Amino acid sequence: MSAEQPEAPSSGVRIMPGRRGHPTALVMGEDGIETCLHSLYDPIREAGSFVAGPVDAAVLVFLGTGLGYHLPRSLANNPHVNRVILVERHPELAELAAARLCQGWNGRIEVVTPSTPGGGFPPVPEALDAAALYVVPHPPSLRAHPAWYDHYRILLATVGRTGPAADRTQAAGRPLTILVPFEAYYVQRECIHGLESLGHRVVVLDCRGREGDEASLFGEALRGERPDLVLSINMRGLDRRGVAAQMLRRLGIPLALWFVDSPEFILYGEALPPADGCHVFLWEKSYLPAVAAQGYRVSYLPLAADVRLAGAARVEERFSAGLSFVGNSLASGFLARLAVKFPVTAQVMAFAGEAVERIIAARGDQLQLVDQLVAEGGRFLPDDDARLFFRAYLLHSATSAYRTRLLGQLLPLGLTFFGDPDGWRKVFGSAIDARPDVNYFRETPAVYASSAVNVNATSLQMPHTVNQRVFDVPLCGGFLLTDRQGALGELFAENEVALYDGISDVAETARCYLEREGLRREIAERARRRVLGEHTYGHRMRKMIAEVLGAAARPA
Repeated sequence: MSAEQPEAPSSGVRIMPGRRGHPTALVMGEDGIETCLHSLYDPIREAGSFVAGPVDAAVLVFLGTGLGYHLPRSLANNPHVNRVILVERHPELAELAAARLCQGWNGRIEVVTPSTPGGGFPPVPEALDAAALYVVPHPPSLRAHPAWYDHYRILLATVGRTGPAADRTQAAGRPLTILVPFEAYYVQRECIHGLESLGHRVVVLDCRGREGDEASLFGEALRGERPDLVLSINMRGLDRRGVAAQMLRRLGIPLALWFVDSPEFILYGEALPPADGCHVFLWEKSYLPAVAAQGYRVSYLPLAADVRLAGAARVEERFSAGLSFVGNSLASGFLARLAVKFPVTAQVMAFAGEAVERIIAARGDQLQLVDQLVAEGGRFLPDDDARLFFRAYLLHSATSAYRTRLLGQLLPLGLTFFGDPDGWRKVFGSAIDARPDVNYFRETPAVYASSAVNVNATSLQMPHTVNQRVFDVPLCGGFLLTDRQGALGELFAENEVALYDGISDVAETARCYLEREGLRREIAERARRRVLGEHTYGHRMRKMIAEVLGAAARPA
């Protein structure tokens, strides 16, 4: 039958003419919803976005074919390829796609498709090697049957290459290859710099603007690389269905996950990586028990400083300030975006207002209190999703209120704000000194170096640990005034930090240090030596590698 003629309806598949006469296909997906695999108007033009460009593989694997519009053009771009494998959930579509390909190509075609609709997972051809394959996904097919195609995504990325990637016992004696999915996200650059400072080779998997394509990106990266370790920050760069993590597990490549925000919110809607191939690091100790209860190896790993920041830490007049705060007001709509995820009634918001006061008063034990508050508020919240977002709303509302009250106490001392000027003016009025946003890598170090006192206010999602500013400010030669956190005593000596005890104490403490330049200089210098000696991202990456691989892995 000609591939240009509509096919009679069959189980799970409907083929019908499009508006310009070209056939289009509709299939019943895993979720019971019919999905269109091609444009109803111009499937030929649409197919251009699915065509494979020139690749260096000997075999092309089409993962999902639809009616095969993109197949001949993909082969035309790769005249050296003489073997094609079609992996298609619907036998009818596989037959039509193969017929279309046969019209102008004489190579070898192999088909992987169930013998009957719903016929499970037929094997792929024998003697395949993932390194010699290039997988061409057909996104509409994958969206219709994600679980079925996930099986083959994992298999095709690892076929012929399963088993340990390297002898871990030898890791300490050589530089490592470490793959880092990259989205220009918080601390990703810093980790890359830390790894490179140790002499390791970093493979950056650029995921920017590719949300939803992570599994394909990993599959292609692993075709040419066999890293010793993969590091993801906050699950960034990993697909929501856990396909990439399963690829790593089959290849024996360990995955290190470093959470530098609350893991419960990050993991919302995500498929958890296999526990036996993953080591989780947490920047805050309070979350360790909950993650460990899910079967993961867990370790506490606080934040650190990127030594490259010091190069931009110069005193500049435009950043000169007696007392400064760098940060967002949280008045820009973030709380409103959380509030649409749960019922917002007068009763709920009154409860939230009272809860915020209790959270601020319970600094140090606030996570346990938030658990209690969410349980108390359960009568207002219809499901687990609403409870999760309400929990985040309480913590961020409390952080916003705490920060606002704290900084309000400092206004009479001439506080200067760097970043979010419109938000801060909305909070405190137009008379304040609120300056534009500063670039973290190029300008923030100069702010730290140019301010007499840099004020820090820790987020209330962090009962114990400290934020990155605690390390960055002294690295850049600045003086830091921060709130009292349990981790400070573990990270610094008493004469290396300047602390305030709360909202009522901050103004008097700041005034004291503003008047004592010599003391500020001594504390800042001692803190700087401590950071350089113990708290850089090189130190953190060395510890992470040692714990994941079981040895103090570093170049000889």
